[in-house]
Amino acid sequence: MRAAFLGAVAALAVIATPALPAQSAEEILAKVDANESYTTIRYHGRMEITIGGETRYKTMDAVGQGSARAFVEFTNPEDRGTRYLKRDKNMWIYFPKEQDTVKLSGHLLKEGMMGSDVSYEDALESSDYTQKYSPARKADDMLGDRKCFVVELTAKVPTAAYDRRVLWIDAERFVQLKEEMYAKSGKLLKTSASLAVDRIGGRWFPNSVEFVSKLRNDTRTVFTMSGVELNVPVTEQMFSLSALTK
Repeated sequence: MRAAFLGAVAALAVIATPALPAQSAEEILAKVDANESYTTIRYHGRMEITIGGETRYKTMDAVGQGSARAFVEFTNPEDRGTRYLKRDKNMWIYFPKEQDTVKLSGHLLKEGMMGSDVSYEDALESSDYTQKYSPARKADDMLGDRKCFVVELTAKVPTAAYDRRVLWIDAERFVQLKEEMYAKSGKLLKTSASLAVDRIGGRWFPNSVEFVSKLRNDTRTVFTMSGVELNVPVTEQMFSLSALTK
């Protein structure tokens, strides 16, 4: 009797949860890009970096132009005046105490930004995944009460930051809710999870994301944006090398 009842409940659950639309991986990624993309953005950022039970906080003001350009100035006391400039595939850091500007390249790009779980390489990689990865749709999944498309990305160029990535994408809002990043060996290197999603400027936008490196013990970084403004006016000067040392 009990087994028959549970079987009936399971059957009703299947009927009540229709399959997600038959969309290709490319179509799903295009909708995510359209939802999360912007011409320009300005925001206040906060990084909560926890390593071995100790937590540090970093704050910053940032402005960006698409995924190609970004200028970040740290405002927390110990890093005040440190500035980052991203232009396409290049990144520079200005250190105010030394009055020195350093261009990042090679193995330095794999290091964590300000000791966080977010690497400089992560920050430089374009949000257009199809440039470097071949996408494939996998079995749909649930994250909490959110139905998700699952898309697997396989690197097709040697410059890709990861050999394989798996994305969980909210099927209603087309926001990335979770990601797993893998090495060529199959080892899980890093995960990310959207902790908060807000509606900004008519679209859904993840404004708090947790990153966890699987190469370090007891570590996590939560990056949160506030005061987000989209499509704000910017100038060429904002993203110039001279702006680093102003």
